Amino acid sequence: MQVVICGAGIAGLTLANRLANSGAHVVLLERCAGPRSQGYMIDFFGLGYDAAEAMGLIAGLSRIAYDIGHADLVDERGQVRAQARAKQFTSGPLLDVMRPDLERVLRESLPSAVDLRFGSSLTAVTDLGTAVRVTLGDGSHLDADLLVGADGLHSTVRRLVFGPESDFLRHLGFHTAAWTFSDAAIHAAVAGRFCLTDTIDRQVGLYPLRGDGVAAFAVHRSADEELPDDPRAALRRAYDGLEWLVPAALDRCPPDPYYDQVAQIVMPRWSVGRVALLGDACCAVSLLAGQGASLAVAGAYVLAAQLAQATSIEQAFARYETLWRPVAEGRQEAGRSAARWVLPSSVRQLRLRRAMLRATRFPLVDAVVARAMVGRRSSVIDALTAADSRRNPVAGTRAGARVMRAAFRAPTWLYDKGFGWAFGQRFLCLTHRGRTSGRRYRTVLEVIGTEPAAAEYLVIAGFGRSADWYRNIEANPEADVTVGRHHFAARHRVLTEPEAESAVAAYERAHRAITPVIRRVLSRLLGWRYDGSDAARRRLAAELPVVALWPLTGGPREGAT
Repeated sequence: MQVVICGAGIAGLTLANRLANSGAHVVLLERCAGPRSQGYMIDFFGLGYDAAEAMGLIAGLSRIAYDIGHADLVDERGQVRAQARAKQFTSGPLLDVMRPDLERVLRESLPSAVDLRFGSSLTAVTDLGTAVRVTLGDGSHLDADLLVGADGLHSTVRRLVFGPESDFLRHLGFHTAAWTFSDAAIHAAVAGRFCLTDTIDRQVGLYPLRGDGVAAFAVHRSADEELPDDPRAALRRAYDGLEWLVPAALDRCPPDPYYDQVAQIVMPRWSVGRVALLGDACCAVSLLAGQGASLAVAGAYVLAAQLAQATSIEQAFARYETLWRPVAEGRQEAGRSAARWVLPSSVRQLRLRRAMLRATRFPLVDAVVARAMVGRRSSVIDALTAADSRRNPVAGTRAGARVMRAAFRAPTWLYDKGFGWAFGQRFLCLTHRGRTSGRRYRTVLEVIGTEPAAAEYLVIAGFGRSADWYRNIEANPEADVTVGRHHFAARHRVLTEPEAESAVAAYERAHRAITPVIRRVLSRLLGWRYDGSDAARRRLAAELPVVALWPLTGGPREGAT
C-alpha cells in the first residue's frame, strides 16, 4: 500500500510508524524546513499513553519527561491561592513532556523505510479513481493509494479537498502563545511546579525545564480570529500590567513564539474517497481541553488499525470515523466546558475556581471537577468500547438506553468506585494483562449470554481479533471478572463458529424489540450489511470472536485456556 501523509507532527508521525511497521510504503511530508523547536508542556495520559505503550514508546517518553509535581495558582505577589495535581484529573499513568520532545521520540521511532521530507508543501490533490495524486510545491507529483491530512488546525489537505477553513473552524474566543527561554532566577522561583497567574480574562503559566530553562504558556480572550503580524508585540499589549514574574518572561519572548487562536474543528465527515483527515485537521479539541497530543496518538493508532484490517480503503475510513468520532466529540465538549475553569471571566468565577480546586481533596468533588476539566476517564480500548456501547441500545427502552449510554461514558470509573453492581448481569468488567507491557487493563463488555449453572458469561469482541482485550487474554490467560457483586479469577475459551452463531441468534431473540437497531450497530462494526440471516450470522461468527468466561474454580470446558 502506497500512503502519503501530510504533516509530520504528532498524529502524522504516529500514523507513519504504524503503517510502515505493517508493510506500507509511507511518504511523510512536512512544510516546515525542519523539526519545530517551539512548543509547550503536555500532560500525556489516557488514550495516547495506552497507544504509545502498545507501540513500545513509553521508555523513550519517560526519559524525556519532567517531574512537575503540581500546579499553583498565584496572585500578583506570587502567593499561592490554590493548588492542584494533574493526577487528580486523570486515570492511570501520566507523563509531562514538551511537545517538541514528544515529536522527536516519534521521529526516532520511525522505520527507516519512511520517506520523511521536510520543506515539502501541497498545492493540489487529484482523485484518479484508482489512486490519489498529490502535487507538491516544486511541481512534482506523488501517486498513492491514499492520502491522510494530519497537518493540523490550519490543514492544507482539508482546504484543498473539503473546503475553506471558515466552513469548519470554531473560534472559542481566545488567543494563545508558548515560548521557552533561559533564566536562572525564574527557574528557581517555579522549580518543581507549574505556576499559573490567578487572573481574569488572561493567564500566564511558567514551568521549569532542564538546566535553567523555563517554558511559558499564555492564553487571553480575543474575539478576533485574525492573528497579529507581530505576536511578541501583541503579547506585550495583552499582558501589560500583570506583575510577579510575567514582565521578565515577556522580555525573554523571542520574535517568533508559537502563537495561534484557540479553536476547534467540527466537520460532518472526515473522509472523501481516498483522502482522510486525522487529529487537529478534522477534530481539534483546542488547547483548553489539554488532550490534543494524546488524542493525536490514539486517533492515529485507531486509523492505522482499521487500514490494516479492512477490505477496502473506504471501509477503513468509515470504521475509523465510526469508532473515533464519539471519543473526539466528547473531548471537544469537555474542552468547551473547561474554558470557564481555565480562564475565568469574572471575580466570581475566579473565586469559584479557587474553591473548587481546594475542594478536590474530597473524592466526589475530585471526580466532578475531573470530568469538567478533561472529560470522562478511559484508556484507549475502554474509550472505543464505550463508543460502541453508546451506539448499542442495550437497555431495551429509549429512556433506559439513554441512561446506559450516559453511564458508559465512564464505565471503568464506575467499577473503580464500587458502583459496577448497578449494571447487574448485563455487563462485566474484564481485567486483563498487556501482552507486551504486563500492565493491567480494564475493559467493560456487554454480556450477550449466560449459563447460570456454570456461572459462564459470553462476550463478543466487537472489534474482531484485533481487539486489545481479546489479544491480551489469548497471549496471557490470566484475567479477572467483575459482574454484578461477583468477582472471580477467570478462565476463558473462544467459542467455535457454530456455538458463536447460536449465541448471537439467542441474543437477538432475547432483544426482539430492538433487533433492527442491533443489526445496524453490527453492520457498522463489520463494515457490511448484517441482516440476521443464517449466512450473515455465519460470516459474523467468523469475524467477531465470542468468548466464554467462567470462574477459575469452575469445571473444565473443552478448549479452555
